[in-house]
Amino acid sequence: MSQIQTALTGLPRRRVLTGVLALAGSAPHALAAPGAPDDAELLQVVTAGLATNAALCHLCNVWRHEVEMPGHVEAQESVLEDALLNAQDNAGRLHAKTLAGLQAKARLAFTTMAFNRDGKVSPGNPGFLTWSLCCDLLGIAE
Repeated sequence: MSQIQTALTGLPRRRVLTGVLALAGSAPHALAAPGAPDDAELLQVVTAGLATNAALCHLCNVWRHEVEMPGHVEAQESVLEDALLNAQDNAGRLHAKTLAGLQAKARLAFTTMAFNRDGKVSPGNPGFLTWSLCCDLLGIAE
């Protein structure tokens, strides 16, 4: 039997067995729970971006009825907008390796979209396909 396996694979049985065991040992890593260390940096960038977006939304809600915002508020808004754009760019440069990473990117992508009154992106809008893909990734029914 050993001679047949060596002839078919071109490798000794011991080397084949070692390879199989190595693959089996890497399977838990490939099937790791969402948020595995593979996407740790991406998840950190997205978390910071979403927190920045929440702070920006809060600032806008507080001052939404004012025609002219004070200079320090405009400066704070500018800093938050720059930080959000930076987080979006950094997340875009990182490759998602897990479903959790893809879903995190989808959540951050929502911060770039112009939603209609229903909280959706309408067909015909250039961002419609991106919005639809993000909804699919996050399990959001249209």
